[in-house]
Amino acid sequence: MTMRMRWALAALSIVLVSAAARAQTAALGEFSVSGDADHFDAFHLRTGMLTGYASPFRYSGVAVQTTHYEQSGWHGDAPAVLFLWRNQKRDTLAGTIAEAGVVRFAGRTRVIGDATWSLRPNPSTGIELLAASGLVETQRALESVTTHTFAGISAEKQFGERFTVIGLAGHQRFSDGNDRTHLRARAIWLLIPAQGISAQLKWRRFQSSQADVGDAYFNPRHYREWQAALVMRKHYAGWTWSGTVAGGREAFDGASSRTTALAEMRAEGTLGKRAHLIVNASYNRSAGFGIARRYWYRAIGATVMVPF
Repeated sequence: MTMRMRWALAALSIVLVSAAARAQTAALGEFSVSGDADHFDAFHLRTGMLTGYASPFRYSGVAVQTTHYEQSGWHGDAPAVLFLWRNQKRDTLAGTIAEAGVVRFAGRTRVIGDATWSLRPNPSTGIELLAASGLVETQRALESVTTHTFAGISAEKQFGERFTVIGLAGHQRFSDGNDRTHLRARAIWLLIPAQGISAQLKWRRFQSSQADVGDAYFNPRHYREWQAALVMRKHYAGWTWSGTVAGGREAFDGASSRTTALAEMRAEGTLGKRAHLIVNASYNRSAGFGIARRYWYRAIGATVMVPF
């Protein structure tokens, strides 16, 4: 970590501690490990201090993190400093969750962040504004410190007690000059309300403005995918358990379609009397930032918040 980043972290810490001297504080820890078909591995560690900690859904704080990348003998590290903010309702997640800061790679500093603002005008309607910025995580893209930004809007509408539709439109821009427009839609049918089990149909597509990005990342001119999924979300023993199993087809740039698959799980709850733990794992076999023809991506991680 550079001296400039250390001074920035110290200044943010002083401001937050001074503003919330009487508030509860919590320690934050996070790790994740991921790998893909391109033999590109990432190891992520984060630690921080949450001030004004009222619950896992309401806090502010600062964090330092580092991500170590490896691929076929090549490696690199991306240290970062971020400000964290969350103020959401536990039952609907209406409100704001955001993080913003700076990251360094190959001697260059870039702004990174991720934010979602959710509004629920009534119980059957939801609106979300989304924004994100970060490094493109492939070896070639990292070597040139290529970044991407995304801005989008999502709308949700529930019809009756069991049927919900969600639509999203977004724009993504890469620092190499490439642009993408994104459209996504999801239809949800609640199959077994008592068990939180639903059937879902998901569709997405994007269109890129440039065809040639030097093989820095997956970049067809036109991409589309649909998936049918079985999703479970249930509260049990004080924990929230969720999981998804999905399969579908994808196609791009006139090539024949091919199968896709998704499996993911997440558990969130209280560990002991005070610690809040989140554990997640996923496997995704569909095109992404990877280059491999039959691309897949898998990840596992955990986050813990301990108030004191």
